[in-house]
Amino acid sequence: MSKHIKIIALFTLAVFTVTSCSSDLSNVRISAQEHSTVISMSWWGNDPRHEYTLEGLSLFQEKNPDIMVDHSYGVWNGYERRYLMQMASHNNCDVMQINYSWLSEYSYDGQGYYDINQLSDYIDLSAFSEEDLATGMRNGHLNALPIAYNTVCLFYNKDMFDSYGLDIPETWDDLFTAADVMCGDDIYLLGMINKHMFLFLNAWFEQTSGRTLSDDDGNYIGSVEDIAMILEFYKELTDSRVIEPLYSFNVGDLEAGITAGTVCWASDSIRYCQPAIDDGMNVVIGDYLRVSPDDQSTWYIKPATMYAISINCSDPEACGRLVDFLLNDPDFAVLQGTEKGIPVSSTARQALIENGMLAGIEYQAGEFISDNLPYMRLINPMLENAEFLEIFKNISDRYIYNEATLEEAAEELHNAIAALA
Repeated sequence: MSKHIKIIALFTLAVFTVTSCSSDLSNVRISAQEHSTVISMSWWGNDPRHEYTLEGLSLFQEKNPDIMVDHSYGVWNGYERRYLMQMASHNNCDVMQINYSWLSEYSYDGQGYYDINQLSDYIDLSAFSEEDLATGMRNGHLNALPIAYNTVCLFYNKDMFDSYGLDIPETWDDLFTAADVMCGDDIYLLGMINKHMFLFLNAWFEQTSGRTLSDDDGNYIGSVEDIAMILEFYKELTDSRVIEPLYSFNVGDLEAGITAGTVCWASDSIRYCQPAIDDGMNVVIGDYLRVSPDDQSTWYIKPATMYAISINCSDPEACGRLVDFLLNDPDFAVLQGTEKGIPVSSTARQALIENGMLAGIEYQAGEFISDNLPYMRLINPMLENAEFLEIFKNISDRYIYNEATLEEAAEELHNAIAALA
């Protein structure tokens, strides 16, 4: 049977939504062989991620014939809700792809996931720096390992800027200067989704005010005045056509010439930018915006995704061997490529280098992250809270589109955020 047919067969049989991950899973197993140990794994993603992960699990079982892996996977929508139910019922999978923010949500005291430090005989932790390991530490327990880093990047169509005689923006003021030039041709300077919009606004707020909206634990500590400051700047960006309205933004707007740039996760650079590059556009990554060129104010970074092991895992050694394979095995690294970003594991990264797989806009974004690490901080949990981001959009829209005054919107938003605590 060809590789292509095998993958189709696997997709036909596999479950496409994340369900229970107990040992009696009804999900189809990758192999029908008799194994001494059965463990389970869950992840989310798109079809290409499912394909290479399934192929990788088959390879893992070839290399580890004493272990069989049940699997459960699906798209993002609904995954977190099901995951929360599984965590609450202690019925989650043995090995899990998790979001960085879930460490704070589900393992604040370090007891929500297995302590990977105890599996150092099976997982090569030397492939990670102390800073890398620190991202998964909670209360002295190594709860998770990062797969790749992610941060918001600003991508620009340099050809368009050159045609207007403009430099790529370096400061916030540069945005308004460029937008003022381009708006006559009905061009927005930047397009982005709601989540990236708030991170964008938050960077400006922290640089300008010297304050943060939340403490290190993600608790809201902002004021009505802080919220008003952010909302006023947001409206200024919108009215000056620096940013395209959220309701009309499309990931293809850079390619279509509707925007001169886009803001997105580094891991999404191919999706947002590659079509424009394929059309011959010179897409470049801009430096982080500052109040002034000499300012070294921080932006935020996070592990793009992580692997964790259930505190109730059925076989810690087998789980450790699987996690080591997913993060450090050169063959799996080649299968995965940079779909999740540039690997943190030095072993996986070396495998990609040796196979000539680190190139293009995604690699450039990964190098950009590496170059800026000294000036970046780990993202605050509040900034990724889905409920908070939805509240921000709904209330800020009322002010942006003149359905509420600045004072009304700021007070309503402040109270709504405070009520989330």
